[in-house]
Amino acid sequence: MSPSGASIASPRGAGAGREWLDVGDATAPEVFLATRSTPKGAPPASPEAVAEIAALLGEADVVFDENRRMLANRTLQLERMLGEISVVETPQALLAGFIAVGRAVGRIGYSDLCQHYFNLRAAGAHRAEALAVLATPAAERRKP
Repeated sequence: MSPSGASIASPRGAGAGREWLDVGDATAPEVFLATRSTPKGAPPASPEAVAEIAALLGEADVVFDENRRMLANRTLQLERMLGEISVVETPQALLAGFIAVGRAVGRIGYSDLCQHYFNLRAAGAHRAEALAVLATPAAERRKP
């Protein structure tokens, strides 16, 4: 069982063909995210990957106002947007980086963070640079 209480024994096919985890969907967010972020033709997400995503979603749920379902949806959306500009990052890396940023700056929406991160990466910033910018309070970024 995952920390959310959902079974993680067999994520194969969970969320297959869907781009969004709908309200009321019985699929655990970590299973949905792990399954949907696995590249086509790759082996299905391992139970360990699902468990890692579950733990990260649990942490993110404490740091951000969005619920686990929306965190999974936004993370998948960002992963795909980044892929369109040839930037490959796993959901685990995205969640872990954003949890650190959220803890550093306090109140910030996960969706806003995703959009700002994408904009920075699209402008050429490397992962560490983008996360550092986002972890700097806005007031400090505006200083000349």
